[in-house]
Amino acid sequence: MCFSADVSFGAAVVLTGTGAYALRLARKLPAAYSAWALIPVLFGVQQGFEGLVWEALAAQNTSMVITSALGFHFFSHFLWLWWLPLCSYLIEPGKIRKKLFAGCTLLGAFAGALVYATMLMHSEWLSVSVREHSILYDFSVPYRSDIHIPITPMMLYGLLILLPLLASSHRRIKLFGVLVVISMALAAALYNKAFVSVWCFFAAALSLYLVYMIRYLATAEKSRST
Repeated sequence: MCFSADVSFGAAVVLTGTGAYALRLARKLPAAYSAWALIPVLFGVQQGFEGLVWEALAAQNTSMVITSALGFHFFSHFLWLWWLPLCSYLIEPGKIRKKLFAGCTLLGAFAGALVYATMLMHSEWLSVSVREHSILYDFSVPYRSDIHIPITPMMLYGLLILLPLLASSHRRIKLFGVLVVISMALAAALYNKAFVSVWCFFAAALSLYLVYMIRYLATAEKSRST
């Protein structure tokens, strides 16, 4: 599989276009579903930033590489950590699950804000390169902490995103969660060094499933009202 600026920009166009279509359909549903319909649009913007990273790398424009990479990481290291749990929370009818998803949302927002704020304050710690047709992002903190955390950042990232999806009361949301698990496993196995870039691309492609979900629900709602 080959990734490039053309692939990223092409994905951005498709995702924002289909996401806009999903947003129009979501008007027929409870307001909470608009948050789900917005996901492809947000992934489209993220892919647009990665397209800019590719172009900046080709032009050897270091400052633009970092600026575009920070735009990409706004989504990967901040927004998705709380947006996906929030989407699950908004449509969850079960009280216990709703509290759990609220906790994931708040923890994701806190952790994401902490990490992304560090990136913004120390962008010199971020390096970007191309390896095997994929972009490798490396954020290396030049000191060690004495604090021992019994869970790796990757495990926490996966837990905050996947738990609200897999534990959802809605069958189609659970299916989306399963697809995300598979995409994570494939990205880790095939593109481990460039996991962040590749998994975000896979997840962006999977967000088209949400367009189908919104369309299905909107059609069902229309049938019930006629």
